[in-house]
Amino acid sequence: MLAEFKIINDPLRPSICTNLCSVCYRNTNEGKKIGCCSYEPEFCLFDLVFIYLHYPDIYKLILEKGSIIMGFNGIMIEMKVGLNHCPFASELGCTLPKDALPPVCRLYICREAAVFGPPILDDRFNEYLSSEEYNLNIYLNSKLTLEMGVTNSGLHNFILEYSQTVSTMIAEINRNNPLIETFSKEIVIENFGLIL
Repeated sequence: MLAEFKIINDPLRPSICTNLCSVCYRNTNEGKKIGCCSYEPEFCLFDLVFIYLHYPDIYKLILEKGSIIMGFNGIMIEMKVGLNHCPFASELGCTLPKDALPPVCRLYICREAAVFGPPILDDRFNEYLSSEEYNLNIYLNSKLTLEMGVTNSGLHNFILEYSQTVSTMIAEINRNNPLIETFSKEIVIENFGLIL
């Protein structure tokens, strides 16, 4: 099998993808999803504003079905819906547009797949912490007051209030023709899942 990796160096919403996710050995447990897509996605404030601006129907679904949590990235919405996998995972892969995925989903490749990819994969998630989107998320968290707690309607009002400001900030970032790096390697599929 040819293991393929694509790194999209979008300065705002970078991403990594691999075809190994579609043959993940962890998804063979009697129909129960147990791989990366078994986790509930967590959308930070910047994700929510970005999705509101570009994918309003997805934003509405996340706000209606998600739960507000204090996560690793400040205030977040977790799509905890009582399923045994992400609500956006399907048999054909993720149903979300690539730039609507939260950072972990866009930048994390499991160790078992990454062993077949280029060494640069290891650094990609760490680079998120010095990215434009991370800085914009820090900015939004600094503007959100938590004195009375946060409700879904209060969070929506906050996103409406700051969406134009963030849109202006995004417009200043050149996202045209981002560098795309590809890497492929012939592998024995039986070795997928064995940390070498």
